[in-house]
Amino acid sequence: MDQWFPIVDAVTYENNAGTLMQTANKIVAKVIGAGKEYKAGDTVITALQASSVDLRSGELTLIIGPSGSGKTTLLSLLGCVIYPSFGEVWIDGIKVNELNEKSLAQIRLKKIGFVFQKFNLIAPLTALENVMMPLILQGINENEARTKAIAALEKVGMGDRMKNLSNDLSGGQQQRVAIARH
Repeated sequence: MDQWFPIVDAVTYENNAGTLMQTANKIVAKVIGAGKEYKAGDTVITALQASSVDLRSGELTLIIGPSGSGKTTLLSLLGCVIYPSFGEVWIDGIKVNELNEKSLAQIRLKKIGFVFQKFNLIAPLTALENVMMPLILQGINENEARTKAIAALEKVGMGDRMKNLSNDLSGGQQQRVAIARH
């Protein structure tokens, strides 16, 4: 028998910084009754029961729950990595349920930033090149991408390590490069 554990809690914290408070009410992502099911032969496995959540700019939302409760599946829906089996997923006012892969790739590129547990840096590239890559993929010219990437790396305290290859960085440094990349 397939067991399902509900997500225990979704807690939202508002940031008190003035600029964030001005935009805190804008919904940037919305899930409406969305869930995900997979078929394994004759068995239907529910990875995520119908769930709804609003994510607003300027807020930090924590999604917590036991293993198997659907946290990763919910994030995969929000990240446009998988389609919901039912319900709706909206990113910045765009319903993404039925978009083709090319359109989803553009949303992932321009609207969504993931910092993965295993940072997914490209090993033969420097920290600077890893941060520049998504900017160049967005069509930003190389000089502007370099300027933005340098600023982002300096902001996360990696200005002195931008010429290092990702394998030459500690785990914490790799994480900061991944944050600068988004």
